[in-house]
Amino acid sequence: MPNLILSLICFVSFSVYGADFEGKTESIEAVEAVEAVEAVEAVEAVEAVEAVEAVEAVEAVEAVEAVEAGVQAGVVTIKSVMGTSMQAYVAGPEGAALGILILHDRWGVNDSIRQWVDRFAAKGYRALAIDVFDGRISKQMRLASEIMNATDPEWVKADVKAGLSYLKKGGRKVVTLGAGFGGWQSFQAAIIAPEEVVGTVVLYGELEADVTQVRTLKAPVLSVFAREDASITPRMIEKYRSMMKKSLIIYKSYSFPAGHGFMDSAYPAYNEALASDAWEQVDDFLADFVEAG
Repeated sequence: MPNLILSLICFVSFSVYGADFEGKTESIEAVEAVEAVEAVEAVEAVEAVEAVEAVEAVEAVEAVEAVEAGVQAGVVTIKSVMGTSMQAYVAGPEGAALGILILHDRWGVNDSIRQWVDRFAAKGYRALAIDVFDGRISKQMRLASEIMNATDPEWVKADVKAGLSYLKKGGRKVVTLGAGFGGWQSFQAAIIAPEEVVGTVVLYGELEADVTQVRTLKAPVLSVFAREDASITPRMIEKYRSMMKKSLIIYKSYSFPAGHGFMDSAYPAYNEALASDAWEQVDDFLADFVEAG
């Protein structure tokens, strides 16, 4: 009997110890698992920091290159006459004699718009792209259209006037250029501020005005249309031409065998070759009627 009791005591003690040992083992494994996760997170954090530093390094190099080229680019905040603030992307020499206000389409201030700003900055303009969507942007047609349609036309016009005022500093002559929804803005800028605009470029945008309004225009207008554009039909183009003939300014228009957005890489209809031809027409127009003066 004593031997049996001793055996039972040993068995119970071993069982308790074994359970305790297994519990400690599981605790150790849990700690090791946590440490492993923390190690992975630490590595990922380091990689994230390195990635950010790499991006910042690239941006720093690009900024230096821009400064060396005399083209200082960056984001500025502009206040409108209504007291609201908006962001804008600006580039080009501050001492430029010419300014150009770039007005975006339904996609907002995207890479294409910034490239257009940089394009004109490289040509010696002080170029500015205002953001009338307050930072809202989408690459999906439906959402981009909803953002565009939700804007208040009068607020947009106020923003456009603020952009013109910003560029006019130092007595610059200012040109407006926009595509699609931005094309409408570009033409409205010439309507609402005829004394401030020395040239207007409308890329597949609507010329919304009446004869009385177009007769107040003071500067030449260039329209670039897309013949396959469902939103601006050949009949509308002819109507615009007829209306502009009654104005007192030079009006030029060209139609290309392409769809709406053929000059903007954000659109499915983008056509690099035709876009190049259209830009040539824009450059010639500005050279003849703005830069020459």
